[in-house]
Amino acid sequence: MLDDGSSSYDELPYSDNCFFYTHPDHMAAVAALHGLSPSPVERCRVLELGCAMGGNLIPMAIKLPDAQFVGVDLSARQIDLGRSVVDKLGLRNVELRAMSIADVDDRLGRFDYIVCHGVFSWVPAHIRDKILAIFAENLAPEGIAYVSYNTYPGWHARGLARDLMAFHVRNTVGPRDSVPEARAFLSDLVETLPDQSTAYAAILRAEGDFLDGVDDTYLYHEHLEETNNPVYFHQFMAFAKAKGLAFLAEAKTPGLINHLPQEARERIERWGKDEVAREQYVDFVTNRTFRRTYLCHEGAERSAAPVSSAVASMYVGSLITPDATDPDVLSDGPETFRANAQSVTMTSNHPLLKTALVELARARPRMLPFEALFDRSWSRLKPRHGDLPEPEQARRFLCDALLRGFAVDLISLSTHPPSFTVDPGETPEVSPLARLQSEQGGRVTNLMGRTVELEPFEQIVLRLLDGSTSQARVVASIKDRVASGELSISNHDQPVDDPALIDRAVQAMFDQSLQLIAMKALLLS
Repeated sequence: MLDDGSSSYDELPYSDNCFFYTHPDHMAAVAALHGLSPSPVERCRVLELGCAMGGNLIPMAIKLPDAQFVGVDLSARQIDLGRSVVDKLGLRNVELRAMSIADVDDRLGRFDYIVCHGVFSWVPAHIRDKILAIFAENLAPEGIAYVSYNTYPGWHARGLARDLMAFHVRNTVGPRDSVPEARAFLSDLVETLPDQSTAYAAILRAEGDFLDGVDDTYLYHEHLEETNNPVYFHQFMAFAKAKGLAFLAEAKTPGLINHLPQEARERIERWGKDEVAREQYVDFVTNRTFRRTYLCHEGAERSAAPVSSAVASMYVGSLITPDATDPDVLSDGPETFRANAQSVTMTSNHPLLKTALVELARARPRMLPFEALFDRSWSRLKPRHGDLPEPEQARRFLCDALLRGFAVDLISLSTHPPSFTVDPGETPEVSPLARLQSEQGGRVTNLMGRTVELEPFEQIVLRLLDGSTSQARVVASIKDRVASGELSISNHDQPVDDPALIDRAVQAMFDQSLQLIAMKALLLS
């Protein structure tokens, strides 16, 4: 992937990940919220710099069959692997090229969206300059570019651990041998420190705990590669401004100024006299280590803050469901909505917002036009709730509330909703990419461009849903595998041998798995 270390990426490739916030439908929503009008995503052109095996680009191509996608990467091995996936899926709208970022020029044409994830901090200065030059020269007038990079002040502590590990493995041959040696050394070093109460010990212990939770590819390419160049945000924006580029927004929500305590927000507003300065102070307050930044052309007319009224023209989806089985939407009592049984929640006591969130939860994973959502919520509330604002005031309130949910990734917004179905039909068909990915494990990319987890039996069912096989035939196929001994059915860890019980169990497990597969937005419409 990188221009100064392609051999290490050939030997230890990064995992093939998908990042929804780099996809054109998400970027277009952010652009619209800031007053820009990029080309419609259904026929857009997208360029990804450092595309690896295409794990981020290929789901875009499946979601948007009439759009065009180009990916470039220096690692020929990864490009070949990506091309094999493209061929297996029969995609005609994505092209992966084995080439250096340094060789990208105007012959590739203009793009509505340009993505560069996990590259900028890990390449030499002339390639970093080239990345920004490509944004300036190959980006359409109202296009959006995405770039991620390591940042200070957070990387001062992380860089300390990196320097110590890099020294220790300096004579180790090969990435695969370096990683376990580095992990063991950092753990041993923390234990060896004579004074465990020092700031030095606390920093190394925290970094060790962080690295315990990452995979080998991340540790090697983030901490043991020769090149890693964190920057302060204001430095990055000085480089971008020199190319005629301007800050639009952050793609991911952690560290946003609106999420800080009121006192912190007031002080940052007092310290920072312009947008770049305020963003830099946010990094100081949050000790940020990593940014995911959207850029646009400096001359593009844009709003510095998102305009909530733009939500009214979008489709709205929910990533949360109510904790209560029968939430009370009419009262002023609080109701909590949760993302996939995780600790991330949204709580509201406002009847209109509670009603809208319940409507979105019922529609999941589908997205609703805002006006349809408002009409459903309003018609449900109006006959039963006497203390309601005027409709236009209520619309503004709901737009504001949904925008706040979008900012913390609990609500999804789109100018072009993804195409999938929750009705399996007689011959269900799963996304061919998900079927291919399921052969390697339980993490697959759905038709919304998000990664979802599959249980083992779901993986079995999913691989059989090719659009040409009836539900009955799929169930019969699974029963045949049980009869042959390839699969087993158990109850309370005891094998089930009775044929009638096996038949009922397989049917019930299939029905449940098919419902979950549909709810995970994996079925083609």
